[in-house]
This record gives sequence, C-alpha cells and structure tokens, in this order.
Amino acid sequence: MSIEKEVEKMYREDAEKQKKNQKKKKSGRAATFVVLILILILALLLAKLLGLFDGSGFGFGGKGKNTEDGSGTPDRAVVVSAEEDESSVAEMKKVYENIKVSGSTYLYKGSEVSLDDLKDTFSMDKMNKDVVALIEDDNATQNTMEDLTNALTEMGREFTIETPSAGESAPESAAK
Repeated sequence: MSIEKEVEKMYREDAEKQKKNQKKKKSGRAATFVVLILILILALLLAKLLGLFDGSGFGFGGKGKNTEDGSGTPDRAVVVSAEEDESSVAEMKKVYENIKVSGSTYLYKGSEVSLDDLKDTFSMDKMNKDVVALIEDDNATQNTMEDLTNALTEMGREFTIETPSAGESAPESAAK
C-alpha cells in the first residue's frame, strides 16, 4: 500500500503544479494585455502632442484639405500660442468655401453657377456664420469680382480674395 500512497502523493503534487502553472499563465496574459493597452494610450498621446492625430476620429491630420473642386479648408499652417487673444481663436474656427471666378463665370464646387445661386448658397440662413468665402481670382473681369464682393458684403458674409498667378496670396478681407 505504500506504493499507492506514493503514487497518490505524486498525483496530487502534479495536479497542484498544473494549477499553479495555469494561474501564472492567466496572470501573464492579463499583464500582457494591460501593457499593450498602456502602450496604445502612450502612442495616442504622443501622436496628439506631435499634432499627428486631431482627435476627431480614426484619421490622421486635419479634416478637409483644400481641393480643386473648392471643398474643405485651404492648406495653411496654423500655429497657436498661449498669448493669442479670442479673435485669433475665432479665426481658427472659420471654415473656408472656395469660389473661383474665371473671366465672367463663377465656379463653386467644380460647377458653373450664377451670382444668384451663390447668394442663395452663402446666405446667412443656409450657411453657418463661421464660413468664409475664399474667392480665387482666375483672370476675372473687374465687374464680375465687384458684383460678387458687393453681394457678399451686403449679406454680411466675410470673404478673402486670392490671386493664384501672384504666387503668394494677397488676402483682402471685408464684411463680418
């Protein structure tokens, strides 16, 4: 009977070792999971600090790059310091909508539109007050540009005029 007791004792010891090994594996998995979560959080914080992640979703960078069809915001670097006042913070919230004026025609989002259509689209009733009309002067006639800027001024819509042929933009702002 002593052999049976020894076998039973060995069986119990083996069973206890297996239970300890399983507990170690489970705690090891939990520790690995926690470490992976911490690494992910640190990576997101670092990306946000470096300005790679805007926090608005799963994308990197900002929303809405300036495109040929006139949608989105223009490509411009925006640097904010702690010393800037409220007006510069409000400037950052502005959304730009492109209008291209070529000769005597208006192009909005890649389509030719009339001045009345632009007035309707940019009316304060239909479009947020933070939207700024970004007018691209592509060899526009003087009367066409004047008609557009007068219409935007009458509506109280802010606008900026850029001339692509000059290389640099020479913004002219009016009407808030």
